[in-house]
Amino acid sequence: MDAKEITDALATVKDSYFNKNIISLGYVKGMTLGNDTLRFSLRLPAPLMPNHDELAQKCHDALKDVPDIGKIEIKKDWEVQRLPSLNAPNTPNSLRSVKNIIAIASGKGGVGKSTVTVCIAEAFVKAGAKVGILDIDVYGPSIPNMVGLGDHQLGGSQEGVLEPVEAHGMKIMSMGFLANKDTPVVWRGPIASQLVQQFLGAVDWGELDYLFVDMPPGTGDIQLTLSQAVPLTGAVIVTTPQEIAHTIAEKGLRMFQQVKIPILGIVENMAGFTPPGSDEVFHIFGEGGGSSAAEEFDLPLLGKISLKQDLREAMDSGTFVEDDNIKSIASLIAIEAMAVVTNEEMSPFAPQEMNLSNGGQTLIIKWQDNVEHIISAFTVRYMCPCAHCVDEITGEKLIKEENIPPNVKITESAPVGRYGVRFSFDDPSPGAGAGIFTFTLLRKMGEEAIEKASFDV
Repeated sequence: MDAKEITDALATVKDSYFNKNIISLGYVKGMTLGNDTLRFSLRLPAPLMPNHDELAQKCHDALKDVPDIGKIEIKKDWEVQRLPSLNAPNTPNSLRSVKNIIAIASGKGGVGKSTVTVCIAEAFVKAGAKVGILDIDVYGPSIPNMVGLGDHQLGGSQEGVLEPVEAHGMKIMSMGFLANKDTPVVWRGPIASQLVQQFLGAVDWGELDYLFVDMPPGTGDIQLTLSQAVPLTGAVIVTTPQEIAHTIAEKGLRMFQQVKIPILGIVENMAGFTPPGSDEVFHIFGEGGGSSAAEEFDLPLLGKISLKQDLREAMDSGTFVEDDNIKSIASLIAIEAMAVVTNEEMSPFAPQEMNLSNGGQTLIIKWQDNVEHIISAFTVRYMCPCAHCVDEITGEKLIKEENIPPNVKITESAPVGRYGVRFSFDDPSPGAGAGIFTFTLLRKMGEEAIEKASFDV
């Protein structure tokens, strides 16, 4: 056995996001072989990638037939790569150690853009990433209140250098630190733009994997200043379900397209309200605005965030709330940003058609290669990969077949980015609408369903 046998075996393992093998993508690091034990790191270029465990298992499967390997130890690791254009000579010195700058934008105010910014940033922090937030919403800086810094005032700088404030494991700099919270900010556009440029050049961010920029709503001077002053990895557009928000969000989308900034995807906020003690969803602000915008512009719908009292209370009090849905949105942003940084195209591997039949009890998938799979809703529910249904550490199934209604139905399906779908079920137990099913997982389930049918015959 030699290194080539091992790398050849690992080269059969593909990342489904990019449809390339992990050797060519450079994921395998630090390989050693000693005492009949093969050790290496599976180092992905972004945190929060939901297929990390899946790739590790595929590595084990690919290596099982290689002779003279007694034991395999795989360390799951990640290291964020820096956007190459940030190495340009005109990049401010304060951003020399920042790897990615992501703008969170909206076409209008009141859509919860700042809330989304904080929630996404905190999800990255929980994953171990080094994160900063730059709040340049000069007319309504709300980030300080959301992170418990509402009364903080920025002190003097040393030699023109501003130190960001730390909260929730992140570095924060906000326009709200410059003025008394009771004093209205009245700045003309050009002056505000100059202030943004000063912020970009004066704040000592140190090492950051991601700097999230909370933009003012609209498409004015500040947005253009930021777009032109520093290279952005991409932008996330926040909208709400109603049609008018979709129309206004279009302006923000087109602005970023005009200045050649990649749009990582769309987040639909305020997507329905479920009162405590009820299963009924009230679509107070309408339905489908984010989905229709994503479809019209051929962009990923990163996810939907519903109206939740605990989330509102957390933002008002400057505390943090765990949310599986927000974590999944953050993971998609990480993947989309990674695709921009590494200049890799997302895999087009996706179903050609996906339909429900038998009242939602059967899922029918037709793939790009014309293969058709028929999967029962019961099987889909049992295979849910969310934290409610699978132990994230051990991989043990937490959901039991006997606890799933035999006639369980899929009530709704929603695309998740460019790689998967989220199903909702009429089963009221936890996880009935939380799991993200990658296209790779659905393909595997379909193939196993065919094998089982053949065996039964």
